[in-house]
Amino acid sequence: MEAAKVAPAAAIDAANPPPLRGDTDFSGQVQAAVRINADHDDEAYRPRHWDYVDYDEYHRPSFYNPTATDMSFRYFYGGDYRTVFVPAGGRIVLNIETPGVFPFTAVAGAYVTVGSFDGGAWLPPAGWIGPPPVDWVPWQPVTYTGVPVDFANAGQNVLVDRVTMVGHDDSLPAGQQDVFMLNDSTLARGEVTPGPAGAPPQVTLQQTQPLPGVGPWDNGQQYVNTAVQKPPLPSGNHVAWVVGGLAAVLALLGAMAAWIWRHPRGEHAFASAPTELLDQQPPDDWIPSGGPIDIGAQATELRPVASGG
Repeated sequence: MEAAKVAPAAAIDAANPPPLRGDTDFSGQVQAAVRINADHDDEAYRPRHWDYVDYDEYHRPSFYNPTATDMSFRYFYGGDYRTVFVPAGGRIVLNIETPGVFPFTAVAGAYVTVGSFDGGAWLPPAGWIGPPPVDWVPWQPVTYTGVPVDFANAGQNVLVDRVTMVGHDDSLPAGQQDVFMLNDSTLARGEVTPGPAGAPPQVTLQQTQPLPGVGPWDNGQQYVNTAVQKPPLPSGNHVAWVVGGLAAVLALLGAMAAWIWRHPRGEHAFASAPTELLDQQPPDDWIPSGGPIDIGAQATELRPVASGG
């Protein structure tokens, strides 16, 4: 792992990554992973979090790959999907100055994994040596911790460890215009309203996408079925709850397989992504673990929410 983390890495333009090798087919790899795991090992297939993202001193995201298999990472940026290749044991650095949270799905063989990375890096000019300017402050996302989330269409409340704001999209129906990540793994749409001072926000969720940018959106039942903790009941009952994971995995596999096989190739094989990230929202309301955020500001396209600074 340490060897991959410090492996030599060329800086890659996040908006224009090098073309993939001729034999690399991202959508085909996802199809193969779904088929293999649906046919052979129901427990093995679930989107796990990719832990191997680091940041250099300029806050550029670095993807390193300690596995023995080449990985392809797909993310939405600059109005389109981008796919970047990280060889086994290798590392890349993304030049991404635009601030925002960028969810991704990665695949290698039968292994599918998810996560996100932050933009807002400082890009050193040619010939620059040393740290960034002393007055430069890295962009930070807005994050809520320990949040009860109302899965409205699934009829459940679930305590989520971390909710990270991705942006706001006025083109979506009312109640779905806030876009956020659950535990840096599942992309979600809903409505987030800051709570009173010291209280968690009110989060109402309408849809989730277990593999960001890949496959169907659902009503959140898959996330509910794999959750391990429920918010305390009004009576003060703090007993955690556990639900069957196998049924959830089978449900996800069925939905993924049906959706992907109906959309076999090309960009049309991927669900609607967040639209382009534009200007940061100006500070307005204060929220825990992230600072100021303007939840009510309007725009024509998805834009990141910033924690200020």
